[in-house]
Amino acid sequence: MTGSITIVRHADGVAGDLANALTVSGLVYGSGDTYASLITPSSCVVDHAAKMALTEDMALLWRFYCTWNDLYRASLAGEAPRWIAGLCEYGLHPEEIKAQRITLAAGLTPRFCRVDYVAIGPQRVVAEVQWKSGGLGLFAGIHDVHAAIVPATAGHPGNLARSFREMIRGCSSNDPVAVNPVRSVWYRGEHYLQRACDRQEMRYIVFDRREGAQRIIERGGSFVVVEKGRLLRVDFLYAQELLPVIAPAMIVRLAQAAANGRLWIETPLNYVYRQKWGMALPFIPDYAHLFDDRLRALFGAVAFLHNERIDLSALADGVPEDIGRQLRAVRTGDDLADLSTAARRLLVLKCGSGSGAYYSQGRGVLRLNGSRSAARKTLAFVKERLAQGEPWIVQRYVDVTYPVDVCLPWATHALHPIDAHARFMVYATFDAHGMPTVIGGLGNFSSEWKVSGKSARLDEQGRIGGAAFNEMRFG
Repeated sequence: MTGSITIVRHADGVAGDLANALTVSGLVYGSGDTYASLITPSSCVVDHAAKMALTEDMALLWRFYCTWNDLYRASLAGEAPRWIAGLCEYGLHPEEIKAQRITLAAGLTPRFCRVDYVAIGPQRVVAEVQWKSGGLGLFAGIHDVHAAIVPATAGHPGNLARSFREMIRGCSSNDPVAVNPVRSVWYRGEHYLQRACDRQEMRYIVFDRREGAQRIIERGGSFVVVEKGRLLRVDFLYAQELLPVIAPAMIVRLAQAAANGRLWIETPLNYVYRQKWGMALPFIPDYAHLFDDRLRALFGAVAFLHNERIDLSALADGVPEDIGRQLRAVRTGDDLADLSTAARRLLVLKCGSGSGAYYSQGRGVLRLNGSRSAARKTLAFVKERLAQGEPWIVQRYVDVTYPVDVCLPWATHALHPIDAHARFMVYATFDAHGMPTVIGGLGNFSSEWKVSGKSARLDEQGRIGGAAFNEMRFG
């Protein structure tokens, strides 16, 4: 079962309607006044077979993280190598480690996930798993605006806002108070989801995370939020952005409250769900038997970089013989720079740590596809970080593009065709037993390989740049 995804193009005039509605709905990243990404009058239509396959992928990924956590527990107990626990706790403060061990022992697992695919079709390849996805309100709003304005020529859109509300109720009470402290750049967009919850009489409280220490207070073993002069008990806390701005001791108490069932924290305070280095575990001979071949196919190929030990054998299968021979010969980081240009183009280096201080601001996803001199500079940067014990992985670069028409949000009359790299953002919820439900998704497109939410722009040569989003529909 593979299935396919089709990008369905709509009438040109839809682009202007989309740009206006996205701005009117307040779907703004950062502090601007208007929606700033590229516009595409299109939809991603996923056929029934592909949706079933995506659902199976979600279950497979949930089990992968369970196995990873099992190895972490075994490592702490002395029943698996100590380096596993060391990497699971790399870069964490003592209180964060304590909180992580509390939630690990309690067996708490996430109920909400976003999986980012770079290809869906005959081959499905996952770039990363976002158990702590930011921008919930912004992306739910983009999805809903597209679903409302673009004609329903095929398939049915999901419902991210409704499914998120249902997940909150499933994790807490029938009348929960949900709280999401966010970074300032997400703040305006998050109000879309707040309004959607208000219409269903659910209290979903959003504030700038810098207010977290004043807004989230502990009272008698419970946690309350200060809201319009009142103290409301918190039932559900989306904690992704809160943790860096509160006292370390409170992180431990939040973990204890979650373990004791006094509130639900999404994602549970286990930083394994923020890390990438474990994606190499299914390709390490000592642990490969713990994982399904379908998982290895989904990850493509992943090699582990730690303390300069490099084995790229997993990336050498299915490539031209000469390139495969070069990859198998690599032993150190210096060897990577000496690869041919064709071989280096196949590689993506990713920081495997779970701390944003290590992988944010363009420091966590790198390629070696330039000159050897440029590759050596990049590798020197990574080598310095490896020397500090930081984990890195190497993934095979997947060069799949899709034809998409885009336009600038201030010039919706002029559509430009691009061969777009894609990031298909598929959202799912999980029950307590790990059974997934795919609830919706977005397509994210850019002419640049590192697809993101970059703002629309024209470069000095008049070429259009940035990223576009559309909604996913299911057959």
